[in-house]
Amino acid sequence: MYKVLVIEDEELERTSIKIFLEENIPEIEIIGEAKSGYEALEIIDKNDINLLLVDINIPGIDGIEVIKYARKKLPDAVVIIMTAYDDFNIAHRAIKLKVDDFLLKPVRKETLLESVKSFADRVGDTTVTDKGNKLLSHFEMELKKCSYKASVDVLREYIDQLYKNHHDVNVISKRLQDLAKMIVRIGEEIGIGDTSELVVQMEKLKIKYLLYNNKHDAYNEIVKMVDILFDKMNIKGKISDNGMESVVDYIERNLKRGISLEDVANHVNISTYYLSKIFKKEMGVNFITYVTDRKMDLAKEMLVNTDIPVLNIALDLAYNEANYFSKAFKKKTGLTPSEYREKYKIRKEEGNETF
Repeated sequence: MYKVLVIEDEELERTSIKIFLEENIPEIEIIGEAKSGYEALEIIDKNDINLLLVDINIPGIDGIEVIKYARKKLPDAVVIIMTAYDDFNIAHRAIKLKVDDFLLKPVRKETLLESVKSFADRVGDTTVTDKGNKLLSHFEMELKKCSYKASVDVLREYIDQLYKNHHDVNVISKRLQDLAKMIVRIGEEIGIGDTSELVVQMEKLKIKYLLYNNKHDAYNEIVKMVDILFDKMNIKGKISDNGMESVVDYIERNLKRGISLEDVANHVNISTYYLSKIFKKEMGVNFITYVTDRKMDLAKEMLVNTDIPVLNIALDLAYNEANYFSKAFKKKTGLTPSEYREKYKIRKEEGNETF
């Protein structure tokens, strides 16, 4: 049973949530209902709780303070916020508290049910580690923040954990399909409109998973969905809004397309001269060095984790000539791509995957 605490000051809504969840999720046990922050603290003190549904605007101490307290007492509990306030400050505070989901009132019953079910499944699934659960929540939060680089970094870490902890292809397939469904759901929630491309890619994932030989393939398939999501959002970067984040995110999304300084400058609506100047100041290296270093990082991963020929890796990273790619790679690492592959595959087999 999944033990749930409902924190909501409106009695009718609180009762409605309780009845609805109990009728639709048999494994749910509503172990407490709180109409104020202080009541919530008392229930948290006395019970082992898996999932908290928290309204922010409640009497006494507010929902954010309740969540802070719950995070200390119940660090592994899932927290879902329900609020009528579409306020950046509340969202920012929720992110810092690593809230698992953020639902705006009035919450559609289908949306609430889907959110609770997804997290309830994770709470009750002993084959998924706590770290994996936290990474999924973090991934979802970064997507909703429209932070591309952070999203794909967390995604990579999650898939690393998935392949490390599971060897059954059916289990891995189920996790990847759940991940794909979550991305489609997020697309719907943030209002991108047409999610058909996401759904098509999700269906391809169901067909392709038996062909996967390694985590690299799985990661690339999910990243395709993330790319579709960000393309649909059509985000136009603005340096004044969030520093270099939009610049770095745009570079990460386009590394394999032969990104140029002019491309990025057009994206953030500034001159190439000014972008070059502030990029070096903020990042510590010039634009070309940064892009080359990131491409080399991707090349290293592909050399160690796949059997893709060096020529194909070069083309995949927008190098038209394999010889030029090999020279650039050796300049950065001291080894040719083939030498690097041989050296670090041996180290990987010996259990040392650091590269």
